[in-house]
Amino acid sequence: GGNPLACAASLATLQLIEEEYMANATEVGEYMLEALEEIQARHPSLGQVRGKGLMLGAELVKNRDTKEPAKHLRDRVEELAFQHGLVVMGCGASTIRMAPPLCLTKSEADEGLMIFEEALSLAEKE
Repeated sequence: GGNPLACAASLATLQLIEEEYMANATEVGEYMLEALEEIQARHPSLGQVRGKGLMLGAELVKNRDTKEPAKHLRDRVEELAFQHGLVVMGCGASTIRMAPPLCLTKSEADEGLMIFEEALSLAEKE
């Protein structure tokens, strides 16, 4: 049920994904995961960071040893990040999901991670 214009756009999108965006997602995703691990070292409420490519998760906990979920903190970080221009979403009991576009640059990732850490710091102080 497609039309020629929609089919051409789809083919061009698939070509971009195959030729550029998948490699970029791998590279920038690894970069972001390393940066999240550095943020984790500074914030005891950041229990686990994980992901593949640009689909990343940062789990918020009340205590790293017990791994008790910090749902309220997660919700507050999500709200504060949005107020500062970053859209993230909750996932599961207490995880922040980050799913940026496949064309994300490292400088854009840095900006988003800076906002995320600032939101986390503000939420932890409340």
